[in-house]
Amino acid sequence: ICIGADMFEEAFTIYTRFNKNEDAVGVLLDQMESFERAEEFALKLDEPAVWSRLGTAQLRRRDMIAKGVTSLIRAQDPGPYENVVLACRDFEPDAETYDAIIKFLRFARTKLKDVRVIDTEIIIGLARCNRFTEMEEFISLPNSADLEEAGERCLSMNVLPAAKLLFSATNNYARVAVVLVKMKDFTSAVEFARKADKVPTWRAVCFACVDNNEFRLAQICGLHLIVDANELQDVLDYYRDRGHFQQLIDMMDTGLSLERAHQAMFTETGILYTKYRPERAMEFCKMWWQRSGIPKLIRACDVAALYSEKVFLHMQYNEHDNAIACMMEHPSSWESTVFLEAILKCANVDVMYRALSFYLNEHVDNINDLLLTVAAKVDPGRTISILKSHCSREYGEFGILPICKPYLHKVQQKNVPEVNEALNNILLLENNLEALKESIKQYPSFDQLKLARSLEHSECVEYRRLAASLFRENKKYEQAVDISKRDKLWQDAILSAAASKDPELVDFLSRFFLDNDLREGFTAMLLACYEFFPPALALEYSWTYSVMDFSMPFFVQTMEEIGNRVMGLEEESKTRAHAEEEFKKNVDEQINDDPSVLLHGVQPTAIFGAASASGPQQLALGWQK
Repeated sequence: ICIGADMFEEAFTIYTRFNKNEDAVGVLLDQMESFERAEEFALKLDEPAVWSRLGTAQLRRRDMIAKGVTSLIRAQDPGPYENVVLACRDFEPDAETYDAIIKFLRFARTKLKDVRVIDTEIIIGLARCNRFTEMEEFISLPNSADLEEAGERCLSMNVLPAAKLLFSATNNYARVAVVLVKMKDFTSAVEFARKADKVPTWRAVCFACVDNNEFRLAQICGLHLIVDANELQDVLDYYRDRGHFQQLIDMMDTGLSLERAHQAMFTETGILYTKYRPERAMEFCKMWWQRSGIPKLIRACDVAALYSEKVFLHMQYNEHDNAIACMMEHPSSWESTVFLEAILKCANVDVMYRALSFYLNEHVDNINDLLLTVAAKVDPGRTISILKSHCSREYGEFGILPICKPYLHKVQQKNVPEVNEALNNILLLENNLEALKESIKQYPSFDQLKLARSLEHSECVEYRRLAASLFRENKKYEQAVDISKRDKLWQDAILSAAASKDPELVDFLSRFFLDNDLREGFTAMLLACYEFFPPALALEYSWTYSVMDFSMPFFVQTMEEIGNRVMGLEEESKTRAHAEEEFKKNVDEQINDDPSVLLHGVQPTAIFGAASASGPQQLALGWQK
C-alpha cells in the first residue's frame, strides 16, 4: 500500500521491521534508486540475498558493473551469471572491470553444470585484459567455450591477437586471414587465404591489399577471383575506382594464362587496353580475338576511337560491310590490303559503289586496285558513269576514266558496249591507233557508226581511213567510198565498192577512175569486182576510154572462165551419155537372166518408169496381173 502511494520510506521501514530485507533493498533500488543507501544497507546486514539483489540491480548500470560483480561475489550467488554476461555484451566494460568479472565467472564455473556461456565470457575477458597467455592456457584445458563466438567478439572489439589465436584454434583460416588483414600482416593473410580457399576470403584480402598498395599480394588474391565470372566485375570496379589501372592490367594479363581463364577475362582485358594502353590494343586484339567477346570489344574500340582495331575485329567477326563502313567513316583506319579483302568478301553491291566514291575522294591513286577487285560484281555501265562524272569540270567529259584503263581492259572481255565505247574513246584521246584498231576488231559490240562519224573529219588520215573501214563494216559503202576518194585511198575505195556488190556504186567508181585518167584504178576495179562486173560494160568502157590494154587482164580471165565452162559442159554431156548406155546394158542383162519373163512377159513401162524415177543405178522389175 505504501509503495502504491509513493510512500517509499514508510515501505522500507515496514520491510526492515519485519526482516524482509530483500524486499527492503528492492525498495531502495527500484523505487528510490538510491544505490548508496542500498550499499550501506547491504554492508550493515551482510546477507547473501541482499547482496545478490544489489548486484543484479547494479549490473543494469554501465558505471556500476564492477560494483555489481563484487556484490555478487560477496553473495556467493552464481545464479545471475547471465546478467553478468549480458552486461558485458551490452556495455563492453574496460579491462579493470573485466578482472572482477573473470573472478565471478571462475567462481560461477565451479558451481554450475552448463558453463558454455561462462567459459566463452572468461575467454573474452582474458582477451580484453590482454592476458593472452592465460587465455591460451585456458583454451588448451578442457572447456566448453564457443571459440568462434569469442573470436568474433574479440574481432569486433579489435582485440586482434586474441581473435587470431581463437580462430587459429578452430582452424577457421578465413577469419584468421581477415584478422591478419586488420593487423596489416598481408603476407600471412594471403597464406591463410590460400588455406581457406574461399571467394569471400580472397575478396577481403585482395581489396585490403589494394587499399594498402600491396599490389603483388593483391594480384595473388585477385587471380583467384577473376577466374570466377561473378566476381570479375567487382574486382575491376574496385581497382578502377581507386585509379590502379596499370596494376589491374598487369593482373589481368597474368590471369589470361590460367587454365580457368574464361571469355569475360579476355574481353575485359581488351577493354582495359583500349582505355589505358591504346598503343598495345592492336597487339592484344591480334593475339586474343578468338577468345574474346568481339561485339563488346568492338564497342570499346569505338568509344576509345581505335578505329584500326575496330576494323580488324569486324574482319575477324566476318562483318565485312561494317569494316568497310568504318574505314570510309574514319579514313585514318584505312589500309589498302584490308579494304580490298573486305570488299572482295562483301555481298552488298551498294557498299561497293560507296567504296568507289570513297576511293575517288580519298585514294584516287589506288582506284584501279579497287576496280579490279570488284569488277565481277559491279555494273560496268554504272561504274563508268561514276568515273566520268567525277572531276569532269577539271578533267573534261571523261573525268578520271582515262586512268582506269586496267579496269576497262579487264571488263572489256565481256564485250559490253559501254565499256568498249569508253575504252575506244580513251585510246582515241591517247592517239593509240594500233590499240584502237585491235579493240575494234576484238570487241565490236558498240556504236560503230557513231565512232566512224567522229573520225571521218579527223585531221589524221589514218583515223579517216579507220572511219571508212567502220562505214564499210556497217554496210555504209557510199560513205566509205566517199572518204577514201577524198583521201585518194584508191585501194580502200575499191574494197568498199567490191564489198557492196552494188552495180551502181561499182559503175560510179569505175567511171570516176576513167574520167580522172586513173587507168590502173579501173584495172583494179575490174579485178576486184570480177564476179559481178558485166563484161559487156567493161568492153564498152574500154573502147570508149581507149583503155583496152588496161582491161585486157579482165577479158583474158573472162575468156578463160568461159572456155572452162564450155569444156566442163562437154565433159558432163559425155559422162551422161556413157551412164545411159551402161544403164541400158544392165537392164537388158537382167531381163535375159530372169525366168519369170517367160511366164508373164516384160512390162517396159514399169521397168523403165521405175528406173527413170530412181536413177540409172537402180533397176525396177515388175509385172501386171
